[in-house]
Amino acid sequence: MGKVKTREITLASVLGVLSALSEVRPGPPLDIPFPLLPKISWDLTGLPMMISLLLYGLPCGVYTCIIGCSIIFLRGNVYGGIFKVLAELSTLAGFAVARRGLVVDTVKAVISRVLVMAIANYGLLPIFYGIPERVVVTLLWPIAIFNVTQALINIIPAYIIYTRVRGVLCETA
Repeated sequence: MGKVKTREITLASVLGVLSALSEVRPGPPLDIPFPLLPKISWDLTGLPMMISLLLYGLPCGVYTCIIGCSIIFLRGNVYGGIFKVLAELSTLAGFAVARRGLVVDTVKAVISRVLVMAIANYGLLPIFYGIPERVVVTLLWPIAIFNVTQALINIIPAYIIYTRVRGVLCETA
């Protein structure tokens, strides 16, 4: 994997702060309630994480994720933070493992996120929120649809941004 350079850590940190700020920004929220389950919402938190991954690899993407999601825990939303970390890390890991090109990597990321979050929701919703198992089972399809769309919201704009800035940020010193 190699040694992570200071420039990579710096950029991953800045992207982590941008991710965290998307969780606490003043003014109207950028979150858009998901129509099938309005208690969950689409957001831009994962976008800087994916940019970090694309620019400098999985260790920097994970580092950005930790910074970005930490604010959720600091605000006292432990359960939401756990779900967010699992969702974002599964997306990053699915994309990064055995890179094969944008389309294949995107499909891997989406599948990884949907599977991990289905298992997490099935196991944790009854524990965290007391939702009966039979109800959780009915929620798994809408949650899967949400996770597919959220992964695409993270990946597609991040890839566009990455293609525009990679030459400047990734050039050798």
